[in-house]
Amino acid sequence: MGFRTSATTRLLRAVFDLRFTMARLTRLPILGRGVEKALFDQDDMFYLPRDRTVSANRAQEIEMGVEVRPENVMLPSQVIDHFLRRSRYIFIMNTCMCRDASDCHDYPRDLGCIFLGRGTTRISPEMGRHVTVDEAIEHMRKAREKGLVHLIGRNKIDSVWLSAGPKEDLLSICNCCPCCCLWKMLPQLSHGIADSVTRMPGVEVRVTDRCTGCGRCADEGWCFVDAITMQHGHAAIDERSCRGCGRCAERCPSGAVEVTVVDTAFMERAIGRIEPLVDLDAR
Repeated sequence: MGFRTSATTRLLRAVFDLRFTMARLTRLPILGRGVEKALFDQDDMFYLPRDRTVSANRAQEIEMGVEVRPENVMLPSQVIDHFLRRSRYIFIMNTCMCRDASDCHDYPRDLGCIFLGRGTTRISPEMGRHVTVDEAIEHMRKAREKGLVHLIGRNKIDSVWLSAGPKEDLLSICNCCPCCCLWKMLPQLSHGIADSVTRMPGVEVRVTDRCTGCGRCADEGWCFVDAITMQHGHAAIDERSCRGCGRCAERCPSGAVEVTVVDTAFMERAIGRIEPLVDLDAR
């Protein structure tokens, strides 16, 4: 088992360095369809905006006289907590494979992905461990504290490289940094694959007239999908590319970028979208 794990890690490092080239190949008609079927078939994942970004927007609403009752405010991270509390199996990876493969020095490598579902019983124990709900919630809290962004959903490629069985047996929760995230390749992928990774239901991102044109939000490497750029001295967001993570809002010194959860039923919509993908109660 140890040989299998080390061989897998070496293979992942080699493939990770080629991910952008391989992503562009998915735009070739025949090859692209084959890759999509083999590694991304019926995938459905979305990024959650960082809690502090949404909280900052609500603080601005309070200052403007809009009544917001803190006890009634739902935060994006509670979507993650819901599924952690639902799952019979919770598995934490020892390391983030993306940051490890990139030799990341900006974000912790030990805050790896969490996987849920029966498929976790097939993952090599040398890659991580099964944990309690409380341990998993604390792990995710630390990830948010370090500036990482959550991505949740069914990702067939995880089932394949982890040998976790059918894609319906594994739910992925990633803690992503802007520099090493696998999905930095989204702009190079075919639309069929890229469109399976979206923003959380009910999230809107916009640039207000408070923008001073400083350009910090559009600094190279800050937006992992290059969805925000400077146009005529003003920040502009590409709605198709933006995954709503909220990093640009945190970066803006004038609070000009706003991330808003416009749907009060976002929790129900987000949960309703994920729940059918994996049976978390299966033994």
